Amino acid sequence: MSTEHGGPGFLRPLDGLVLGYAAVSSVACLVGAARGVAGCLPQALWSLAIGAGAALMAWATRHTTNRWLLLFRLGYAPVFYLSFYHQVDILWPIFHDAPFDGWLAAADQALFGTQPALRFQELFPSRLLSEVFCFAYFAYFFYMPLLLIAAYLRSYAAAERVVFALSLCFYLCFTVFWLFPTVAPHYWFPPHMGPRLYDGYVFNHALFFLTSNGEIRGGAFPSSHIAVATLLTIYARRETPGLFPILAPITAVLYPAVLYLHAHYFVDVPAGIAVGLLVATFSDRLQARLKEADSAPVR
Repeated sequence: MSTEHGGPGFLRPLDGLVLGYAAVSSVACLVGAARGVAGCLPQALWSLAIGAGAALMAWATRHTTNRWLLLFRLGYAPVFYLSFYHQVDILWPIFHDAPFDGWLAAADQALFGTQPALRFQELFPSRLLSEVFCFAYFAYFFYMPLLLIAAYLRSYAAAERVVFALSLCFYLCFTVFWLFPTVAPHYWFPPHMGPRLYDGYVFNHALFFLTSNGEIRGGAFPSSHIAVATLLTIYARRETPGLFPILAPITAVLYPAVLYLHAHYFVDVPAGIAVGLLVATFSDRLQARLKEADSAPVR
């Protein structure tokens, strides 16, 4: 890997994207604080701190050619996805008194005459099938680091395209989550307890370990799992073709898995696919337009 002009420069498109979402979420949290919504003021300060940290990091590494610092320059954005995701739980009550799951359940009922998120597992009760679906769901959590590292080994620019698209996809989903909140079938339908230990052998336990305390009541539509998996599978084909034959079948299995495991309504899946395809179509062009005239491209 080589860099031009002695480093990546200051405030590349990815940095601007992080700063932009941090600013928008901080404003939303301040609105919530003004309305007396609990927890909003600390979250506003946290978003501002993320934005300030992103700007400071971008400035501090603007001239670096150190490959580890350059990897950090790309990897810091994904570190805060989880923080912004959990922030949705605090943001959506600013705008709505209740989630919209009834609308999605009604849409599924109209399409199928039943609730696919409940009936799928009832029609095909299988410990082995559940284990396969749990594996696909668990494997999703490794898409991001795997593709980031593989793309970075190819070039900084390739990895930057991946992380920019990934961040754009997550931020778009998060924004929809707090404007159109839905809690997902495992919270909406009885027993309303969220993720439970699924049937299986090994990956059911591994998945439950990741999701039991990580899920929120407010992030079902569109399915960010489906959107991101679709997006990264497309980017694997573009940037790291060797990974595509691995990710593609897992992504294909993930589509029905989120229904079988009660994580999403049926309508969440095509909506997630649409978001992933939309970001994949426009992300690279948006990134190119956002590049500053005096930024130093890294190839």
